Amino acid sequence: MVEANPHIYDQAAYRAAEAARILGLPAGTVNAWCFGHDYRHHDGSPKQFKRVIEPADLKRRELSFVNLCELHLLGVIRRHHGVKLLQVRRAIDFLRRKLDVPRPLATQKFLTNGVALFVEHAGELLNVSEQGQQALRDDFAQALSRIEFGRHGGPVLLFPFTRNASPGDDQPRSVVVDPARSFGRPVLAGIYVRTEVVEQRFRAGDTIAEMAEDYGVPAATIEEALRFEHRSAA
Repeated sequence: MVEANPHIYDQAAYRAAEAARILGLPAGTVNAWCFGHDYRHHDGSPKQFKRVIEPADLKRRELSFVNLCELHLLGVIRRHHGVKLLQVRRAIDFLRRKLDVPRPLATQKFLTNGVALFVEHAGELLNVSEQGQQALRDDFAQALSRIEFGRHGGPVLLFPFTRNASPGDDQPRSVVVDPARSFGRPVLAGIYVRTEVVEQRFRAGDTIAEMAEDYGVPAATIEEALRFEHRSAA
């Protein structure tokens, strides 16, 4: 695979709502994780929820492909294990020091000892069972298998979940996000047709069989693109 300019992966390219749609996360969650927000404590005192992820462009409130990958992994933690954000922040800070990288969730080092370090540190904070720690490791492995890393050590491809994910769910890699293709919008893997085009054609009356024949792909690939477009926020 010929990699694009490494800078393309860090360029601001997505609004929070679009990132949420791609990842199947609530838009409010993505906004909070990436930009934080102000709120009031029950006693009326002003408080601030601090962001967990450093966005590509804080002023314009835009995210990069790397941010998408970070959100993808955080979504697994929150979706199935309910790890509190305070504990996630502490574990990420711990990883920054241990791995000596500013964005530990978005580096190939996370594939090796980063997952174990995160789980062990989060487990210490959470006092979770050994079985719980193994479940979190397994979910990380599943989520990381949907990210491809390049020679520069950062993510270059993301295969988002096409259905609402559940623990141990092994989903097809039919949809891919590639910053070097279609402006980083979700496309059918291998042929780079936008999933939104498949959805629009389906709404206009084209059948799954017709589109599969047009694009030279199995009908299951078209079905997966439609599942992706119809997926609800988890």
